[in-house]
Amino acid sequence: MSIPNCRKLNRWKTNQTLRQRVNPMRKACDDFIIIGGGLQGCAIGMFLARAGKQVTLIEKNLAGRHASGVNAGGLRLLIRDIREYPLSLRAMEMWKSLGDYVGDQAAKSCEVKLDTSQIALAMDEAEMDWAFARARDMNRRGIDTEEVIGPEELHRLLPGLSRSALGGLISRGDGHANPANTARAVRNAAEVAGVRIVERCGLQTLTQRSSGGWSARTDNGVIEAEQVINCAGAWGSEIAASLGETMPVKVMALTMMVTARVKHFVDPVVIGIDQPLSFKQSAVGSLVIGGGISGKPCLTEGTSFTIMDRMASSAAATTAAFPALAGVPVVRTWTGLEASTPDGVPYIGPSRRHDGLWHVFGFCGHGFQISPAVGEIVAQSILTGTLDEKLVPFAVDRHERHVMEASL
Repeated sequence: MSIPNCRKLNRWKTNQTLRQRVNPMRKACDDFIIIGGGLQGCAIGMFLARAGKQVTLIEKNLAGRHASGVNAGGLRLLIRDIREYPLSLRAMEMWKSLGDYVGDQAAKSCEVKLDTSQIALAMDEAEMDWAFARARDMNRRGIDTEEVIGPEELHRLLPGLSRSALGGLISRGDGHANPANTARAVRNAAEVAGVRIVERCGLQTLTQRSSGGWSARTDNGVIEAEQVINCAGAWGSEIAASLGETMPVKVMALTMMVTARVKHFVDPVVIGIDQPLSFKQSAVGSLVIGGGISGKPCLTEGTSFTIMDRMASSAAATTAAFPALAGVPVVRTWTGLEASTPDGVPYIGPSRRHDGLWHVFGFCGHGFQISPAVGEIVAQSILTGTLDEKLVPFAVDRHERHVMEASL
């Protein structure tokens, strides 16, 4: 079974409305329950529903509340883990035609800006050596999207950059988008596709029925389905553990801050190589600054807090690169809960212990860009019963197998 072509979205919406009028009653047992309403869960649900499957998505907060909606919105191939590269390439194609998936008006609100570049700064000789080595390795693999950039072009592209910057890596096709609006757009597109989205609905227990299929006891009652997809983000490991699966993560409260508006001076997204540096200038002039700094995660309470003295390191890295920004005030900060795996790439794949169960979580703070491809490829793999080779590196039992092999 294949996923329908989504290019005729308006026609598809009309046909979907007609189908609902003809058959307004849902089956008592869903085809799928998706746990978690971030970008991954909503995208997977959207593609499954468009293939005619009955899907219920439950979200303990609001869809996109954590990592999906509060990140920096980076759309980058730059310094992407090589295991994620095939997903990232496909995702970049999908970002270019986002309107085909969420509708033209919603896509416009996502503020997708590609071909503005992302640049990884080398602020010392060691970082510059690493940039050269990375570029050589990518070229050996037949990947030419990352180029070494020298100081002359670097300073032309980044006015106000410290003269101590030596160069770095550039990926010219990269860019950024608005994460909050994107999370909302994908959520709404999933709902239009027919996904039943139940927000503020926590999962209490998940059990496999002896007769087959699954039963999820939730804050809103029991939901039954043939298959379950665990897209619970920072809570994904807990759900796996409740089913006897060991999928270790570190829970992080990735923190962002935004400054007062300044005159436009930079188009590329700027990231650090070894420095906690990540920033872009928004359309209104404010700087959105990250850098992978974690605040205080409070997983049980479902919230997190900024730790300001940690944010100082990100601010210091920014002003070291752009000294003129030292006096620009920070006007607000925020955090979002995320799960980070031991090897830095997500868990994506079927359970090895339970039929009808998939895990899709642990995106380590860089799942935003690849989310459209994850949605498409996971749904396709489930529908066809054949695991797409792009997902092989993300096997959900890889750490468990490693521990077992080490003990032999």
